[in-house]
Amino acid sequence: MVNNNQSKLHNKIRKNMLSAISKFWMIEKWDKILLWISWWKDSMLLAKMLCELRDYSHLKFDIKWVYINRNFINTSIDFEKLLPFFKEIWLEVEIFNMKIPKWSKLSEWLNISCQRCSYARRITLFKLCEKWWYNKIALWHHMDDAVVTLFMNLINNRNWSLMPPINRMKKWDLVIIRPLSFIRELDIIHLVEKENIPFLSWTCPIWDKSRRKDIWNLINLIEKQEKRSIENIYFWSLKKFIKEYKDKNRITD
Repeated sequence: MVNNNQSKLHNKIRKNMLSAISKFWMIEKWDKILLWISWWKDSMLLAKMLCELRDYSHLKFDIKWVYINRNFINTSIDFEKLLPFFKEIWLEVEIFNMKIPKWSKLSEWLNISCQRCSYARRITLFKLCEKWWYNKIALWHHMDDAVVTLFMNLINNRNWSLMPPINRMKKWDLVIIRPLSFIRELDIIHLVEKENIPFLSWTCPIWDKSRRKDIWNLINLIEKQEKRSIENIYFWSLKKFIKEYKDKNRITD
């Protein structure tokens, strides 16, 4: 359903999001979805778009938004300024403090490794889903994130593997979905600014010295030379993922 009062960019992003959701059966009727918030632009836009889908679709799925507070990283989050936005879109938000035992080997890497930090938060999310009886986790990763991860896997692990739009976690009986997989970061930035969606600044203390930032700069340099290179790389890589995924799960052509 297209709202003529909304911008072409809003409708474009919604169309691409619905395309990803439909192609990979990301959301089904009566799903209970836990959204992992970062307070950043892509995360806040995903909240709004999924709440629109929740309110106007026949799927009748439930959403809960959770922020994982990383006590081991010195960050200051003024989330109070965002509460009016969440009330406006009727979205329940919960702040959860993540604690890592000092004796854990994981704690030695959290302040220097994006991968270990992400892993620690994922495990926390899995446990929250188990506790609250949620069957899916929605992440805000977009197409640019997927291509950067693709290059990181190639360079670091010699493995040409894509950040998947959907990932079924058999061990935890959970499904991870990325509804923004078909959407470019620049479109997200423009729509957030156009619709005055509130967000907070990036708070990762190791971003400036991370390998991910280096790869990000490399990808941006490639795209300056070759327009639409991100889309070309992503959808070419997606074909390999779909081929592997088709035999195991339902998927539409």
